[in-house]
Amino acid sequence: MGPTLDASASAARSVTQPDIPLATTLQAGLLAAWEVDLFGAASSASAAAAGRLSGAQAMWHDARVSVAAEVANQYLQLVSCTRQSSLARQDGDSRAESVRLLGISTRAGFTANGDLELGKASAADAANQLVAVGAQCDVLVKGLVALTGFPEPDLRARFAQAAGGQADLAPVHVAVVPAEALNQRPDLYAAARDIDAAAQDLASYNAQRYPRLSLNGSIGALSVNAGGLSNSMATWSIGPVTLSVPLLDGGRRLANVEAAQYRYDEAVAIYRAKVRQAIREVEQALVNLQAARNQRINSEVSAQAWRDSLDAVLARQRSGFASQIDVENTRRMALAAETGRLALQRDQLLAWVALYRAVGGGWQPAAVAAADPDKTR
Repeated sequence: MGPTLDASASAARSVTQPDIPLATTLQAGLLAAWEVDLFGAASSASAAAAGRLSGAQAMWHDARVSVAAEVANQYLQLVSCTRQSSLARQDGDSRAESVRLLGISTRAGFTANGDLELGKASAADAANQLVAVGAQCDVLVKGLVALTGFPEPDLRARFAQAAGGQADLAPVHVAVVPAEALNQRPDLYAAARDIDAAAQDLASYNAQRYPRLSLNGSIGALSVNAGGLSNSMATWSIGPVTLSVPLLDGGRRLANVEAAQYRYDEAVAIYRAKVRQAIREVEQALVNLQAARNQRINSEVSAQAWRDSLDAVLARQRSGFASQIDVENTRRMALAAETGRLALQRDQLLAWVALYRAVGGGWQPAAVAAADPDKTR
């Protein structure tokens, strides 16, 4: 531990005896102290504090990565919800058109009244679905407002102006993630620093069981004014040199060592648990990403097949071989397939975000030493 230096100044006016005039005393000086770190207690304590500071800075970055991932999740879900709302509106229009045609057919005696009632129930279900999707979109907007701090009108305007909404997925396939990628996780870095700090605490408490050596010194100036007479002098001292040897403390120092040992064991256990959790999150993200990718391929085939089927039914209608009800039924199936395709596209994008979060969001340990939170806001 390095020496410490303190400055002091004082002023006093006093009468010490009745026959001595009023005196003014002015004093200023520097006080120095140095504890010789014989067994490393002070240096270990300093290293522990530095480790905790580094871990706290890493957790600040972890919070940034978490917020970025959550904003991405909310945005992608809002994009998907907006598109599903459009499809739900088309589905509702299709069902309403079917009800209109069924009404004409029922009044003409070609359709049973029960079929018309079923059509009305289906149209009401579609209207409810549209309301539910709209409410879900509003909830997602509220979530983005809370995460970003933008006023809701400004955020809605920004979202409406976003071109394309959702970019096409890059044809990238990730099967495995190297174990070294986990070094990018700020929470693992912080947990490792907690182990280092706990180890330094243990070393510091151990060192406090041994003798301590300290040296004190001072230098100053003294001025006394009494009865019109002034006297000034310089003062200095070196010492005392103090050697403190612990003898009896009721087991306090040993208890501190044992407590520090338990804290170290706890930090190690927490680190191992976080490593297992990190591996789990990466593996789950990879599984979800692969599953969404495979499902999306099938959903693309299904959606395209239903679009082709709708084109075929429209062609048959133009030739007089299919009714408008056949067209609307096929249209609803095509819309349902498209809704499923959009949901799987959203799931694939969310799996990418989860993988981004699981590997630390591109953070690097060097950022702890280089970044100042006050400068990066």
